[in-house]
Amino acid sequence: MIRTELRFQTLDEIKSDIETLQRTGYSAHGKWDLSQICEHLADWMTYPLDGFPPMPWFVRAMIGVMRTLRGKALYRQFVASQRMANNAPTAPQSVHSPNADASPSVQRLVQAIERLKSHRGDIHPSPLFGALSKDELVALQMAHCAHHLRFLAPNN
Repeated sequence: MIRTELRFQTLDEIKSDIETLQRTGYSAHGKWDLSQICEHLADWMTYPLDGFPPMPWFVRAMIGVMRTLRGKALYRQFVASQRMANNAPTAPQSVHSPNADASPSVQRLVQAIERLKSHRGDIHPSPLFGALSKDELVALQMAHCAHHLRFLAPNN
């Protein structure tokens, strides 16, 4: 069962959710396991702090057009719905191999969450959404986490 109503109000709720999934186990209803999801989310949580990965020129051009025409509207839609299109393209370096031991990946995401919470410096503009305030970035990260983690249902 996909957790259709999964929404996070704080970054700490994400930590609690992934730790519960790791502790109790889960049923996967998508293509990625907990390790893959945590690695992917940690990547995208730290890109705005460290810089986004390079993209081919044609991808940069296409995303630039989308950002100019619909970037802020797409941001608002994604944050409001907590969903993006399934199988939407992503940076290939943020797609990881499965790992039965999710502990290192869970810890990496927990560290990324703590880093984002304490971050006081500049934020790199999103390739798709443009410049974001820290509050907007946190809202985006909570939506991104909800989007992916809804495919893992905790065992009772």
